[in-house]
Parts: sequence; structure tokens; C-alpha cells
Amino acid sequence: MIVRIGMFSLSLLLLAGCQHSRVSETIDLFESWHFAPDEQGVGFAEEWHSPQFDDSQWDTIDAGLRWEDQGYRELDGFGWYRKRVEIPAGWEGQEVWIKFGGTNDAYTLFINGESVSSFGAANISFASKPSFSKVTKYLNYGKSNLIVVQVNDWGNSGGLWRLPIVITTDANEVNNLFKPMSATRYTPEDLGYQLFWEDQFEGDTLDSEKWAVRGEGPRAVGFVSSEAVKVKDGFLELAAFVKDDAILVGAVGTHNRFMTKYGYFECRAQLQKSAGNWSAFWIQSTGISQGEDPAVYGVEIDIMEYFKKSGEDIVSHNLHWAYGPNQQTVGALESKREGISEGFHTFAVEWTPEKYAFFVDGYKYYEVTRAISHVEEYMILSMELPGTMEALKDAVFPDVFIVDYVKVYKKK
Repeated sequence: MIVRIGMFSLSLLLLAGCQHSRVSETIDLFESWHFAPDEQGVGFAEEWHSPQFDDSQWDTIDAGLRWEDQGYRELDGFGWYRKRVEIPAGWEGQEVWIKFGGTNDAYTLFINGESVSSFGAANISFASKPSFSKVTKYLNYGKSNLIVVQVNDWGNSGGLWRLPIVITTDANEVNNLFKPMSATRYTPEDLGYQLFWEDQFEGDTLDSEKWAVRGEGPRAVGFVSSEAVKVKDGFLELAAFVKDDAILVGAVGTHNRFMTKYGYFECRAQLQKSAGNWSAFWIQSTGISQGEDPAVYGVEIDIMEYFKKSGEDIVSHNLHWAYGPNQQTVGALESKREGISEGFHTFAVEWTPEKYAFFVDGYKYYEVTRAISHVEEYMILSMELPGTMEALKDAVFPDVFIVDYVKVYKKK
């Protein structure tokens, strides 16, 4: 009997030790990658992803920074990163992921010579998007493992340029992509704002003192038309439909009617149903194409865009400035809110002299301190179309973007 109790106690101790070894762990990968440009595109043919390939003559750079800032200012196209990492033997039997905070613009991941995953495609950038790959079955536990990333950059910044870059057994590192910065739900009043301007879309016509149809005429593969703009039952409806073999969409703006700088800008809306076309709430300056300094010439502030092809529950936020050959962008910053494709939700930006903060349903998802506009800008609500008919293959017309209200708040 004593022996049995002792064996049982020993079993518990062993189980406790096993459970203790299962504590989630993370290895930071940002430092000291071997790196080589691949301007001729020979990396695959020469098997730069292979464990047998000799990279001893390659440069050494860090991830988390643009390769332009580490000696490769003129590099557009392919660059290869290689790094060896010891994976703990205790990780065997657990799920393991690699997470990239942002890769500019697209990448292919290899582990120990095997292709694991690819993210991005020609001119579809993952530059600001976190992404992850499950790598459990590709690893050798208790041994050195070769991690190789082929990055494809098609202009401006390039490389593994955003942290974190980690290999981890912590499921929270991947499950919390696109989640709010905190569990706190804010109102404009909580942030010290008071209502300054609003439109509740009462009546049956667009208030011409506040809005006008914006850009009537050709846009992308269709046309902006007043026929696609309606006010009824307390809502603004911006439609997308086909008429006489043409795609018509609605867009309105406050240009020359209401322009301001700084504040809390919010709309409550029900998003479109189909993919391909998308709904948008944004702010723009009148001089954005006249120069490259965002403080002087302004910034396109995309408060919300709903590209349903990115996911049923994902909305995105972007900043664009310096329209023209040297245009710059922050984004796409993506926010996940379950159920966003159904019913009404609020979308907002807090724009101050120091930052932009993006909100969905009162939850703060991002703060950005770059490219702050210090000039008056105007608001736009629009149903948008892509540049090719192929991108509309999953669209279902008619479709509609319904806006309940737009409100602007200011601090005293």
C-alpha cells in the first residue's frame, strides 16, 4: 500500500513537471539574419532556401527595420533572409507558430528547406499586416533549424520591417491578431469631446448645405452617379447596381461645405454585402496632390474601408499622402470585430496634432503618430469599385452601404 501511494505521488510529480514544461514560450527572431539581394531572381534556381546552401559570405542585418536603412537603399524586388534557431526539445508535442509583424510587400517562408507558406501576391501588399504560419511539423526539436524568408518588394520600403518577429508556442500571439488595444470601450465624451457637427439624414433629400454628390462621372470600372445616392427613412443609402451595362455607385462629400481639422469623426453604418466593391468613410484634403509634406498638404485618412474579401469581420484603416509618383502609405491596419458584416456599427478616428486613433464600436484598435495633417479636410462617404472587372467576380448587385449618421466632435 505504501509503495502504491509513493508511485502515485511520483506520477503526480512527473505530471506536474510535464505540465510545467508546457508553459508557453517565445523566441525573438529579430536579430542577425544573413541577408542577400536577389535582383536577378536566381534564388530559387540556386536553392538559397536549402540547408546545404553556403550563406557565409552574405551580409548580416536585423529584422524589424527596412532593408533600405541597412545598406540596400536601391533594392526593389527579391531579398532573402536566412537564420538558424535552436528549438527546445520541450516544445515537441506542442503547436508552434512563426509570426511576422509586417513584411513589405510579400513573402515565402521555408523551414529546413521545405516551403511552408506564402503571403501576398503581385501588388497585393502585406506590408503593415501581421501574419503567422503554423510550423509545428517542419521543425527538428532539440536541434538547430534553418528559417528562410524570401521577400518580394515592389517599390519604396522593403523587408521584414515590422516587429514582432517571433517563433512561439503561445497561441495568444496568433489568436489576438487584429484585436483592440484594450477591453475599454470609449465614447467621444469619455475622451473629452463635445458634439460640433452632425447629420442624421432626416427627410428625403441630401442636405445640400452639408453634402454634395462627389466626383460624378467615371470612377474605376464604373461611374459615380446621383442615381445611386438616396436619403430615406432617416438613412443615407449609397448603392452599387448595374444599369444599361454600366456599374453605378454612390459617393458624397462635404467639400466646400464643411471642412475642419482635428476632432473625433464618427459614422454609424451598415456595410455592403458583397466582395469586390467596398464601403468607405474617409477624410481628404484639397491639396493632397500639390506636395509631399503631410503637415502642409494633408493626408487621406481612411477611417474605415470594408474589403469583405479580407474577411467577414475585418475592417481596415489607412493613411495616404503625397499623391503622385512618391505617394506614401501607412496601412492597411486591420481591425477584427465579430459580426461587423451584420447590422449597424460605429467607425471613428480621433485626429489630434499628435496622432490618429482608429475606433470600431468604441474600441480603440490603433494609434499612429506618423504623417499628421495640420490642414483642414473634408469628409467622404462612398461605395467604391476596383480597377478591374476580374476583381468584381464575387460581387452581387444591387448592393448598398447604409449610413445612419455622421458626427464630428471637438474639444473646447
